[in-house]
Amino acid sequence: MTQYSNKSILKALFSAPIFIQVLLTILFITLNHEFSMQSILTVCGINLIIYMLYCVIVIPIAYAISVLLARQYWLNFFTIMLGSVLMWLIVTIIGYLVFIGSLPNSISEWVSTWYFHVIVVFVSCCYWGMLHFFRNDSVA
Repeated sequence: MTQYSNKSILKALFSAPIFIQVLLTILFITLNHEFSMQSILTVCGINLIIYMLYCVIVIPIAYAISVLLARQYWLNFFTIMLGSVLMWLIVTIIGYLVFIGSLPNSISEWVSTWYFHVIVVFVSCCYWGMLHFFRNDSVA
């Protein structure tokens, strides 16, 4: 018997980044004072593309890691936070290679920005909270 069911892990992974994406979309639109329909649809379309990339790149790796940790009863807040940092570094490396063509000189350039920590902690908390929300009582 595992700590969480596979279905609850998948639901939590799919729903974890939605809140921060909606929040960042609203902030982006309001801070730039872009309230036209074209701007709103463009921002929402780009957000949808980012979410689809998340589904293709992050979810398979995070699902495999989460299932392995859940079988050993090690899927807790601390391991979710470490996994989120690992996934953010992988996505950042892929982003640098695709959009810039090279990696920055040091890893401190990646992790020294404040939004790195905010996004990692917030998405980790959302994933952990969604795991508890979708937890199957018969499994727990």
